[in-house]
Amino acid sequence: MVTSQFMHLPDGGMVDLTRRLAGAVAPGGTLLVVGHHPDDLATGLRHGRRNFMFTPEELVPALDPEAWEVEVVEVRNRTVAGPDGEQVLVSDSVLRARRRG
Repeated sequence: MVTSQFMHLPDGGMVDLTRRLAGAVAPGGTLLVVGHHPDDLATGLRHGRRNFMFTPEELVPALDPEAWEVEVVEVRNRTVAGPDGEQVLVSDSVLRARRRG
């Protein structure tokens, strides 16, 4: 398994990073990429700009469909504590794929 958790690169850099990470996955292995979804900007908890965040769909083109079976492309919501202890709903982008053997 090769994984990237909450790494954020600007200007589409995550697509290139996903492609490079995929190159390190052995046949039959799994690639998992998780990060902040752009909707999180509205929560006030995330700093930066939209171009640092990504949707899971934006990463799919990094994977050759003949070499990869994309298993999960989804947004997962979870609750975190805000700066004043209040509960805030945030969204994570999740891409999981298995390299064909």
